[in-house]
Amino acid sequence: MAGRREIARFATTLTQRQRHPLGLPLKKGTRNFHKVPGYDVFYQVLTRMNPETFATLLSTWLCRQVGQLPQALALDGKMIRDQIGLLTLAQHEDGAPQAVAVYDAKEGTARCEQTVATALLESLPALDGKLITADPLHCQRKLAQTIVHKGGDYLFQIKANQPHLFQIAQTLDALPDTPFLSTPKEGTDASNPDSCILSPLNPCTPISPLPAP
Repeated sequence: MAGRREIARFATTLTQRQRHPLGLPLKKGTRNFHKVPGYDVFYQVLTRMNPETFATLLSTWLCRQVGQLPQALALDGKMIRDQIGLLTLAQHEDGAPQAVAVYDAKEGTARCEQTVATALLESLPALDGKLITADPLHCQRKLAQTIVHKGGDYLFQIKANQPHLFQIAQTLDALPDTPFLSTPKEGTDASNPDSCILSPLNPCTPISPLPAP
């Protein structure tokens, strides 16, 4: 998800071949240069669109793109009677395992879950087009670097085991909602669209100590 400014900024990175099917207008005086609308256009579109209709269209498109979109894989470990653990890299959609490894503890040993997770991903030929998700235990710089170096992206949960990241997350959580989500006015019915106001754009751009996906 992204705010309207991020969407407008991303649109400027589209090639002319990508802009043409979107019906973007030609720049005056040119034949093949499709210009990207300004920020105000994205603002008007995003604040007037019906989110339920958009969600339905997006869900339909996602169903049609099965097998063509980047693959999401969950990294998760389970201990068996506190004796042995099984770490699995599985597909989000159906839980089908893509890779597995054995570990002996959550933390603190040479074969703990954190160490084995990094070794497991390092053993894979590539992670191109894949998003790796994991719980806070795996929110570690080395694992993030491994995923990025393999060509993948990552989405990690954050808790107090990463105090700096956790503080950034708490700061962001205290800010108003993103532009995609409306904020109910005080003393009004949140279910009534007319009782909502737009949230101001998030002014904070945190710098994560983990490598960028």
